[in-house]
Amino acid sequence: MNFSLDQYAPYVWSSYAIFVAMLAWDYVIPRLRLRRTRRVVAARLRREAARNTGGTP
Repeated sequence: MNFSLDQYAPYVWSSYAIFVAMLAWDYVIPRLRLRRTRRVVAARLRREAARNTGGTP
């Protein structure tokens, strides 16, 4: 039995590449969502504070 990786190399390397890309995706996307949510909440708080004080911040 020949265990040469020659014919399987493209499959193996592309699988590793997809795995690393998914790890990066799982790391980056939640942080981007959290940053966007924090911006939205901060803007909402500024609008409410301006509305309650009757002036501009």
